[in-house]
Amino acid sequence: MAPTDDPLLLLRQSIAADGKIIPTTSPDSSEEAPLSKATHLVFTHPTRIAVPIDAPTRFTSTEGKAVDVRSIYFAWLNRDFAIPEYNAVATKLNDEMGAAAVHMFAFVERLVLFTFLEGAQEESEFIKPLPGDKDAAAGAGAAATGTALKAAPAASGRAGRGTLDPRLAQIYNGERRMGDRNTILRGIKPTVSRHQPHQLLRIFLTHSRSRTSRTSASSQRLS
Repeated sequence: MAPTDDPLLLLRQSIAADGKIIPTTSPDSSEEAPLSKATHLVFTHPTRIAVPIDAPTRFTSTEGKAVDVRSIYFAWLNRDFAIPEYNAVATKLNDEMGAAAVHMFAFVERLVLFTFLEGAQEESEFIKPLPGDKDAAAGAGAAATGTALKAAPAASGRAGRGTLDPRLAQIYNGERRMGDRNTILRGIKPTVSRHQPHQLLRIFLTHSRSRTSRTSASSQRLS
């Protein structure tokens, strides 16, 4: 179903724009009919679209069943009723329809539905994403995972310890690198190893001897 034909979005847009919503007995009619006899729900905003009133929506109940358009619209019409009052009017509507039945919304379901229709919520475990949104989210997630795995060279090998699981490599790559023991204890300043003093001493003695030799040669020439 295209986003422009999605009943939940159409109802949400109509509520935001205060557009007229008409239950009718045919898709071409503009005469309002009782919900118990209506076959279509006509939205007039942003354009006129007639949706079958028994069509399933992206809203799923706690049992995992898709809730139909009639039940969604009926719940919105009676949004100010408490649960017992809503159940009473829903039972009356079911008696009038006979075979068809409107969904008896639980408290959490009603709360999520009304929050979404009022525009205060975008995602919920009760509302399935549109096909385009789902594919885009999956593509973005796959791209992010691929980038993270490419940035984790430790996944290919660990000095003879075998191959690291890519998921662990991704976690390790995201961790903050603390450095070695000297870096932790003394910061990033270069530290002097135990061999460096001897190297510095040899350099100092070599320069001293060279300087002494040059000074002796100069003294002999002057004398």
